[in-house]
Amino acid sequence: MLGTTFGGNHLACAAGIAVLDVIKNEKLVENAEFIGNYIMKKLAEISSDYEVRGLGLMIGIEFKFPIKDLRNKLLFEHGIFTGVSGQNIIRLLPPLSLTTEQADIFLAAFTKVFTDISTQ
Repeated sequence: MLGTTFGGNHLACAAGIAVLDVIKNEKLVENAEFIGNYIMKKLAEISSDYEVRGLGLMIGIEFKFPIKDLRNKLLFEHGIFTGVSGQNIIRLLPPLSLTTEQADIFLAAFTKVFTDISTQ
């Protein structure tokens, strides 16, 4: 019997150490800080009509209007899934391994969708 994930057994300990090794070896914490700052800076340059908050890749974008249409366009027109908090806040949910190129894909889609919605 393998026990539970949180039981402290040998398998659980090996799995936990393996995850920590990947985080360290692939410099995922440093990447999260760099890419998160990059995304927040670029979002702030697009418009001052929303507030960008976050730390690392935990990023929230608060709008002055309900974001249902914006999220739907990101999802159905660009294949980008975002989280939500309430009716006015988009939460980004990228992996720690997100690259600058992938961030640029999001930023281009976001710019297009935000521009389209804000000009309506």
